[in-house]
Amino acid sequence: MSKQSHIERTAHEPRDPLLHTVIISDITQITPTIRLFRLEIPLGEIITFLPGQWVDLYPPPQANVPGPGGFTITSCPTLAYIPSACPTSWDPSSGPTQPYRYIELAIQFSPQNPPAAYLFLPSPQLLHTHVRVRIGGSFVFPPLSSYLASNVAPGALRKLVFVAGGMGINPLMSMLSFIGEQQQQQPGEMWRGIEVRVLYSVKDPRGCGVDHVRDSKGILFLDRIVDLIKSGRIRGRLELFLTGGTSDGPSDADGAERHMVRCSGAVVPFSRRRIMVRDVKRAVGVDKEAALVYICGVPAMTDEFVEALTSPGGIGMEKSRVLFEKWW
Repeated sequence: MSKQSHIERTAHEPRDPLLHTVIISDITQITPTIRLFRLEIPLGEIITFLPGQWVDLYPPPQANVPGPGGFTITSCPTLAYIPSACPTSWDPSSGPTQPYRYIELAIQFSPQNPPAAYLFLPSPQLLHTHVRVRIGGSFVFPPLSSYLASNVAPGALRKLVFVAGGMGINPLMSMLSFIGEQQQQQPGEMWRGIEVRVLYSVKDPRGCGVDHVRDSKGILFLDRIVDLIKSGRIRGRLELFLTGGTSDGPSDADGAERHMVRCSGAVVPFSRRRIMVRDVKRAVGVDKEAALVYICGVPAMTDEFVEALTSPGGIGMEKSRVLFEKWW
């Protein structure tokens, strides 16, 4: 059986009817296999989205790419539609021009995925070219369709738990940025005092090195997450798990190595293992009646954690409080 396309996998998801033209304005190589794209929104285009949504991205016709790719938006929604929140573009001859509105995508190289393969052509071939995007998806914060969207009373939501495996950090990054912005600009009752727990597992970009203090280079969005917490825009805690290394250093109580990553002026401990069910349960703690859990990762990881949280044999959370998206 052939592998389903992005359109086939997401046929049941809500989609905006409009296609928007955007411009590839910046490409940052995070690792040899991950690129960060800024897609500038030209004058006349209005794009709105919710934190966690993705785009159908259509390369230009001359690329001869069969169908769109699905890529999650990693930026905060306000950067797309509120000029005062955006940086100003710069013309070398005349100085500042119009506000620079954009959406951001983090894309992993995937040669079997034609749209992703196209976006890993040499950067000079892609910069300043046009692509088309359509907004879609229901894995969003605040949640769309559950009773929580309209029936959570102010103060009744005490904890948010975000669980990310690898590129599953993408939608959660948009959500975290949004929460940090709301806490800073609109600290109303709905947001005041909410504790945020972030569990992030990613392959160690340094491989099997035995040094126990390293920098954050190559760990997608780690600096942003740490900065949100360190600055107080988010009240919470990050637990970092790096996989793909050895087990030859000091260990924590679970028998996992204790190492450190320097980032954003802070030193972040990490465990050299994957996230386990007990980590997620511990993050929820006694707050299962006042918590929301967002999980994004490969299907096996996602299924395991959802089952552990919602089944009678697990901790018995209401299914509407555990939201998930599978990273294929």
